[in-house]
Order: sequence, then C-alpha cells, then structure tokens
Amino acid sequence: MYLLAPVNFDRLNECARWFKKPIARKLAVKKGVGFGVELKGEPETIKKAPPFYWGYHLPDNFASQYYYHPETRRNLMSSLSHIPSFKPQYVNIHGMHLWWEPKNSRGIKKYINHSEPEEYLKILKTNIELINKLKKTLPLTIENYPLYAYCMKDGKRIPDTFLLIGIGRLDDLLYLKKKTGVGILLDVEHLITTLNFLNRIQNYRDIPIEKISNLTQAEQKVKDIFGFFLRKGSFPYVEKKIDMAKMIEKVGAKRYHVTGSTQDVIFGKKIVTHGPIELEDETFRKNLRLILAQKPESILLETANSRVDSDFPYLRPNETQLSFYNLCEILLEEL
Repeated sequence: MYLLAPVNFDRLNECARWFKKPIARKLAVKKGVGFGVELKGEPETIKKAPPFYWGYHLPDNFASQYYYHPETRRNLMSSLSHIPSFKPQYVNIHGMHLWWEPKNSRGIKKYINHSEPEEYLKILKTNIELINKLKKTLPLTIENYPLYAYCMKDGKRIPDTFLLIGIGRLDDLLYLKKKTGVGILLDVEHLITTLNFLNRIQNYRDIPIEKISNLTQAEQKVKDIFGFFLRKGSFPYVEKKIDMAKMIEKVGAKRYHVTGSTQDVIFGKKIVTHGPIELEDETFRKNLRLILAQKPESILLETANSRVDSDFPYLRPNETQLSFYNLCEILLEEL
C-alpha cells in the first residue's frame, strides 16, 4: 500500500522530505507502506515523472469542459499527450457536471434538480465516450464527486452550497466501471457529504422528501443508474437511508482520498471540507478501517492548509504536513 500526499509539481522536493521523517520511516519499515504523491495542476506543469510512486489528478472541470465546449476537445486531449510517457500509476478525473448557479443563495430551492432525465442520459453517454478515449493511453480512474457546489460572492466561494448534479455521484460509478472498465477512486469525504444530503442529516436535515410516483421510462433508467430519485423540479432523495460501510464495500475501490471532515460548511461561517486528521478522531479511524478492509493500493491525504488554500484561512500553514504525520501514526496502529 502507498500513502500519498497532494502536491503541485514545483513543491515535489518539499513533499519528499516528509517521507524521510522518523514517523514515516517507521511506517515503511514496520508495515511496508510506501510513499508517493498525487500531482495537481494543469497538464503543462508536469515536466517529468517524480522519482517515486505517483498519480495525477486532471483539472477539476476537464470533463465538463469537454461536454460543454466541443470546439475545445481536440486541444484538451492533446494537452495530455506527454503524460503517458511519464508512466503515472494512475490518472484521476472527475465526472461531467450539469452546471447552473442559483440566483439566490438563501433557502432550500437551490437544492431542487433543474435537469431533465434525458440530459442525464446524454451527459452519461458523453462521459463514457471521454473515458474510453482517455483509457487508450492513460491508467484512468474516476473519482466520486459530492452533490453540492459552493455558492459564490464577488468571485469567491462562500460557506453555503447548492445542488450540483452530474456524473460520478453514487451508483453511476459502478455503471461506468461496468461499461468502460475504468477504475474507481473513492473520495470518502465526498461520499460522506453526498450521504449527508441523501440521508437528510447534518446540513440537509430540513430538506423535504417529496416522493415521486409514476416515473417515466427515462426517470426510471436514471434512478436505476444513479441510485437515487431525480426529477426536474424536485429534491433528489432515496427511499431508504444508505449505509456508509455498505457503500464502501459495494464500490470496492482500490484508491482513496481521505480528510478529517464529515460536512461541507458551517452555514454563513466557514467552509469545513478538507479538514485536518487528528489522532483521537474515532470517526476517521472507523472509516479508515472500512478502507483498509478493501486492501487499497493507495490512500491520498487531502487535508488543506492556509498557505496555498485561500478557502481555509483558519487552518495552519503546515496543516497538510501535520495531518500526514498523524495519518502515519494512525496507520501504524490500524494496519
């Protein structure tokens, strides 16, 4: 198994020093854990292969750009032409989003589905097309994405959310794997916040469940593929609450992203995703045990910090590094 750190190419040397710290060396010797990175950033920033295990995360909206701007598709694909020669262990992508923005960030109407089922099936078909193209040259994985995006004000994210539906939200991950053979990278924080919404807990406990009847053929197909009810003008929902442990087992991924967060925002106060990993966090340890039961190939720490992430001014500048050391210590105990 490999424990990975998130890094841009220009900070590789700094990150590599983490792997030489006593706690990391101890984990390597006692548990046989290797270390590496998941590179972030635009494709052109990757100049050569790192000297250790590595993956690459495509820009967040790569797939959505492909969907909404067909005129850019050739350039998008050619921007990756140098990556295969560097032999990454995996290249990760988010699914396509059905973009929209609420006119008003207040109230629950911003969690109503705005798309027809036919559009979901159209975007799914296009996403499969893109996956098949990328898989010809890249060891591709697709990552699950949460059911929300942040509201914006003056060009900046604010601690409020709205519904953002697209590909790679829940059961459609398994559909994509079946149709294309693509690997799944399970982001546990994203899964937690998705289940917060669908199970109507934490920030989403007050969103009503308005049951849908007389599904059209297209609506039934979408429900079967995605794993929850989606009708234009309604709030997405599930009939029966989804169990986190069963979902992790059902997906059976071999790659994971982890953080210490279990919700997305404290409304009106701060964004609380990508939080630190604490030694005494029993919820994190419980979820980590579920991951370890799947015998993962890699686990990426995605804790943010205030040095490079403007959304998290309350975190320490070296928060990512400190969480990396904490995760090393936790793995020594849990493996």
